[in-house]
Amino acid sequence: MNILLTTVSLDSQKGGGTAERTRRLATHLTQRGHRCEIVTMQGGDLVKQLHGRNMHVYVTGAMRLRFSIPTINPLRLMRSVRNADVIHILGYWNFLSVATAFLARWLGKPYTFSAAGEFVGLNHPRPIPYLFHIAFGKRMVRNAATLIAVTPLERRQILERFKSPEDNVIVVPNGVEEQPLAAEEMETGPNGPYVLFVGRLAEVKGPDLLVSAFEKMSQEFPDIGLVVAGPDFGMRRSLESFVNSHHLADRVVFTGHLGESARSEAYRRALFLVVPSRAEAMSLVALEAGIVGTPVLLTDQCGFDEVETVGGGYVVPATVEGLYAGLHSMLTERGDLPSKGRALRSYIVETFAWPSIVDKLISRFEELIAKREAPANVVVDTPQNQPAIEALSTTIKRTGEDR
Repeated sequence: MNILLTTVSLDSQKGGGTAERTRRLATHLTQRGHRCEIVTMQGGDLVKQLHGRNMHVYVTGAMRLRFSIPTINPLRLMRSVRNADVIHILGYWNFLSVATAFLARWLGKPYTFSAAGEFVGLNHPRPIPYLFHIAFGKRMVRNAATLIAVTPLERRQILERFKSPEDNVIVVPNGVEEQPLAAEEMETGPNGPYVLFVGRLAEVKGPDLLVSAFEKMSQEFPDIGLVVAGPDFGMRRSLESFVNSHHLADRVVFTGHLGESARSEAYRRALFLVVPSRAEAMSLVALEAGIVGTPVLLTDQCGFDEVETVGGGYVVPATVEGLYAGLHSMLTERGDLPSKGRALRSYIVETFAWPSIVDKLISRFEELIAKREAPANVVVDTPQNQPAIEALSTTIKRTGEDR
């Protein structure tokens, strides 16, 4: 199969879990003998890796207005869509997804769509996002051959919100694979035992909740440090100010972004990982920690309550009080942490290995291709369709060059 994948970013720092999900999907699809092309608005360190595995990557570039507008060459994107047997679109709130879905529909190509948790923005949308949803998003979702959720909870929410047929929404979770022992380590870190946060320093990820909860329990467990690992998305200064004002600078370490190898080493050394997110489709960092046998404390907004069900940690409310209680329980039961880590690792190895996840996606792709009746679905380029084509061209800035 020729498979086209789209995502907003292939930068491991800025793209977060969606960039990593795209990289893993493309890598494992290619290993199965399929040809993958990736279209993204923002390049980054993952582009070089994908090129090294003989995958084509088209980086559109983007200009930032209220939304990031991809500076697409429509003919270049049209060629990628035309050459694909099936298309997988990742991400809701962006015009690359809209443009790709429009061209796929126009050319009669089936596409699968995954919001990867971004539908949470529809709960209390501001005016401009709401207009985006009405003008572009609803049609993009409605025309998808398959909607992909990353958790059963997200699947139920999609079914309720969009009234989609049951068999049109499937679950393809985040996956994980074991990493070799680290070739690099954190440049700085606490000398003693520590708990770990990994993620963007952004409000949705809740690092402020964790730092406040850590301060509340700091006197009870004076030997415990906190490592905050992740790129700054506007919160680092306020977090450091809080830490300094509470005289915790010698116990809280901000590492910035950690590469894959150093991140894996940080998981291995930590007592446990804390995921204090206010909203999360499914925590990829919880999988990464679990695969190396590190237990996890996470909030009930992470879409991964199985952590507690299988005995791999605790699930708590996404509040300072909830996280404080969870930290206290985990540290009080410090002797049980290794067994919790083993339980979580066993569950993740059995359930979230990338090969089995990709096999499920390939099966759905093959079904869509088999069911497609191209002559009936292709929309002919008639004068009646010209207004829609012109509207797309004015929405997306044409670069005039084949990137």
